[in-house]
Amino acid sequence: MANSPSGESVIQRVVKILDAFSKGRPRMSLSELVRATGMSSSTAHRLANDLVDSGLLNRGEAGDYGVGMKMWELASRSNPLEEFRRRGLPFLEGVHAAVREQVSLSIPDVGSGTVLYLEQLDRHGTATNLAAVAGRLLIHNTSSGMAMMAHMPRDVQERFLAGPLEKTTASTETDPARLRAQLALIRERGYVRMAGVLVEENTAYAVPVFGEGNSVIGAIAVVIPTADEDPKVVLPVLVAAGRGLSRTMGAERRPYGTRPWLQGP
Repeated sequence: MANSPSGESVIQRVVKILDAFSKGRPRMSLSELVRATGMSSSTAHRLANDLVDSGLLNRGEAGDYGVGMKMWELASRSNPLEEFRRRGLPFLEGVHAAVREQVSLSIPDVGSGTVLYLEQLDRHGTATNLAAVAGRLLIHNTSSGMAMMAHMPRDVQERFLAGPLEKTTASTETDPARLRAQLALIRERGYVRMAGVLVEENTAYAVPVFGEGNSVIGAIAVVIPTADEDPKVVLPVLVAAGRGLSRTMGAERRPYGTRPWLQGP
């Protein structure tokens, strides 16, 4: 496969073009695409047109580019993430109806140190939430990330704790020893509570979701303005949703006395 002068393969350059689009930048002109990717105008033009011909991009009347319908079709067809999102949505809707706060479903991407959000239901109000569908946030400053990391293999945890870990607010914990203690407490309790870590005025709760072999595959989280926080309302429905979705995804329920799993406070 031919490489560019920069050493990138054709596939790497195609991914770079597709990755340039986002919710805040759904359409781009050729010049904007060139700036976003760092490619030459001729290369960007040629690859973008090839992607239009294949349906992965579309071209507007003004000549700008956007993500094509084929991208959605390919992403949805037999995609395990879409299946997880589809199975998780009824559980999210149940939590959302009970707590009337922002609820999300996410999966871990340990290699990049991030959480990838598959679904989000908005709050009936004005809480600030930085999570967005198909968006990413850092593992250590999200309740979802910590809920999942607490149940990762020990070697994965140690690589995570080796950092570097970015401090987002004054409450963001980046000390490996204290984070290690937090992970142990999360395993004991079966849930996460993090206050002011990502957004200072918010408190976030999360529970892990397990799949076949009882491996952690995701997390359900609720984000609440700290002034409105009521754990007695949030935790029962959140824990029940985590248990229910885990069973749906093929997890085996463990006896509580053997290895605590999704226990209440």
